[in-house]
Amino acid sequence: MPKRQSRAAKLARQIQDATGLRYTDVLKMCAPTWSWLALADALRTVRLADAATSLTNVAHVCAEAGAWHEAYGAIENAYYDTDYAKVERARTVCWDAAEAALNRAGFEMHSFDTDAEVYHAAFLCLSKAGTVHDGRHLARAALSVISPDPLWCSDVIRTRGRAPFTYETAISLSGPETSFAVAARQAARTMAAASAVRFSGDEQWHEAASLMVEAVWYMSVAAGLPPLHNRREYQEFHSFYMDGTLPTESL
Repeated sequence: MPKRQSRAAKLARQIQDATGLRYTDVLKMCAPTWSWLALADALRTVRLADAATSLTNVAHVCAEAGAWHEAYGAIENAYYDTDYAKVERARTVCWDAAEAALNRAGFEMHSFDTDAEVYHAAFLCLSKAGTVHDGRHLARAALSVISPDPLWCSDVIRTRGRAPFTYETAISLSGPETSFAVAARQAARTMAAASAVRFSGDEQWHEAASLMVEAVWYMSVAAGLPPLHNRREYQEFHSFYMDGTLPTESL
């Protein structure tokens, strides 16, 4: 065993010791979400080092919690019908470990806060993309972290995360008039509008989702892709709930 193990390797050993699962199987569970790390790398290229570091930490925290949950799922699938006591023990151990990982970082077990902070980072990246002539690589990084479910996005975008975050900087965004830059600024402004929708009922839930569909429309354009490219649920939401229109084109 190497003297200096990676973070994933150390975590995999912990989960192996606690659950008895094979190390090689567990190690596959421990990888951070690649799109979150790619967004962090993009933030570093535009000198947003603090935001990049914060996002990287969130990615590793979520990877740790997710690995514990996935390990429990593996045991449940293997032993539910043959050794339910083992499943119960694994649930306690794995869920407690996952919750502890999130709590150490200041997150609650069941919240949208982790994803909200990823969306904060995406907003910052889009804002930067709106200041340069061709920020397609930045827009693609931001787009890659947005959930494929617009109704999930509705909850995430309206969540604050661990610390106050303001989307109000979208108001003052300015930059070149290239199609990529204009679309990036529009996407950032629409995310800001979605974040301001209150949690008060299904109508507001769908309102924020509609705004996130619009934001992803403009993110796609800013990324050099067709609107809502490969986003089937967004395309269906846009067609069914929005009648194929973009209500805040004047933002």
